[in-house]
Amino acid sequence: MVEVYLARHGQTEENVCRIFQGHLPGRLTDEGKLQAIALGEYLKDIPLDGILSSDLDRVVETVRLAVGSRHLPWQITPLLREINWGSWTGLPIDSVDKSCYPENAETREMLYHRAEQCVDFIRGNYQNTRLLVVAHGLINRSIRAVVCGIPVSELYTVSRMQNGECCRLEL
Repeated sequence: MVEVYLARHGQTEENVCRIFQGHLPGRLTDEGKLQAIALGEYLKDIPLDGILSSDLDRVVETVRLAVGSRHLPWQITPLLREINWGSWTGLPIDSVDKSCYPENAETREMLYHRAEQCVDFIRGNYQNTRLLVVAHGLINRSIRAVVCGIPVSELYTVSRMQNGECCRLEL
C-alpha cells in the first residue's frame, strides 16, 4: 500500500487572472504562498517518506514553502504536469470557444491516461510509503478518479481541489 497526500499548488497570478496555465510555470501570489505554508502546517505531524511533484515552477515553489526544513527525498516528474491546453495556453479562459478545443490540446482522455500512468508509477516505486504528491487541479482530479474507479466519462463528477488543498488517498 501507498498512503498518498495529494495536494494542489498554491494560488497563482494566472489563477487570479483566469488564464489557461497548462504547462506555463505560473507565479504564486502572496495568497498562494500563504496556502503553501498552511499546507506545510497541515502536514507537519505526518511522517512523510518522500515527495513526488510536477516540474512546473508553481508546484516546485509550493513544495519548497510547504516542506520547509524537512529533508525528504524529492522526485520531480512531468507526468504530474497540468493538462496541456495547446494553443489556448496563456489565453484568458473567457476568450475562447470552449465547445471547440484546439487540435493541439491534450484531451480529457489523454489526461486520464496520464493519470493512470502516474498511479502505476507511484504503485511501482513507492510501496509501503507515505508520500506527498503535489500537482495541479485537473491532473489531481484525474488521479482521484483513477484511484476511485471513476471512468473518464464521469471525470467532472469528481470535486475540484482548491489551491493549497490536500486529500489523503490509499493505493
